[in-house]
Amino acid sequence: MHLVRACLILLLIKAYSVQAESKQIRACIDDHPPYQILEPTPSGIHIHALRVLANILDKEIIFVKSPNFARCVAFLKSGEVDVIAGLSPTTPRKQFAFFTPFKRADQLRVISKKQIKVTKYEDLYGKIIGVARGESYFPRFDKDTSLDKISIQSARVGFSLLLKDRIDILMVSPEKFASLSEEQDLSALWISPITLDKTRAKETSFGFSKKHNLNMSNAELIRIVDKAYKAGVFKPVY
Repeated sequence: MHLVRACLILLLIKAYSVQAESKQIRACIDDHPPYQILEPTPSGIHIHALRVLANILDKEIIFVKSPNFARCVAFLKSGEVDVIAGLSPTTPRKQFAFFTPFKRADQLRVISKKQIKVTKYEDLYGKIIGVARGESYFPRFDKDTSLDKISIQSARVGFSLLLKDRIDILMVSPEKFASLSEEQDLSALWISPITLDKTRAKETSFGFSKKHNLNMSNAELIRIVDKAYKAGVFKPVY
């Protein structure tokens, strides 16, 4: 009799735990200004979008802080988190995630110290290129194994390497360049005139884990988020 009662109590505790988790949405975030700023409290363009996402889904947002974006992708793959903001859809990622846009994509610019002029894709060859770990830029570049790419922890580290002549170029958005210019003197760096936007995705997406615990179907999630995106709900209010 005592054993039956103990089993029932364990089942009730487990059921309560599952129900509580389904009322939360776990989002992995890393330090990625101006999109994601971890301290003193999470803030930034993508953080705002994640808070809005939680609101429209009627969930409590739980931020899981990570040292880098690659770790966030690993968490998404394992189902330890439900969503990442700013995850580019790629064929490998589509094996464990599904995507829905929440904003127009930012531009991408080539930054150098030596005023390296990049006017077409082919000008990237022969250059040492800093590539943020876990980040996807655009299909041709991501798949090009003939380029000399160096893995770096973040764009912040990349700028330091540029200033020390350890790498030749780095690709970031104008918004990120402006944000990190407030932290360190980047006046010695130069923005190349190349425009790579035609080769890139036109929108920035949420990546949802296929192992999410949101108690909603994937189709329902996509429908709700897409409707909110088209209505402009995710636009930050300044």
